[in-house]
Amino acid sequence: MHVGIARITLRIPDSRSLKTRRQSARSLTQRIRARFNVSVAQDVESDGNAWQSLTLLVSCVSNDTAYIDAMLEDLVKYVERSRPDLELLDYGSEIIRGV
Repeated sequence: MHVGIARITLRIPDSRSLKTRRQSARSLTQRIRARFNVSVAQDVESDGNAWQSLTLLVSCVSNDTAYIDAMLEDLVKYVERSRPDLELLDYGSEIIRGV
């Protein structure tokens, strides 16, 4: 079994309050979970109190590392396509092999 982990940092330019940021985060995490069947969490430590910053941590498990790579790449493309109001600032992924 292999574990894939991705960190996606987004900017929410239209956010003027913490409430707006939370709504965007909740909506996006629900969409990602429903479409890709992965675990998604918000990285509160790195975001701090910034209303326009959102960092998501995504994890998945598979026997095939190529599948994990492709799925995480598709996930990032999906976020960019489905939420044009968000700007992708950074994306990184890692695969932990043989867990």
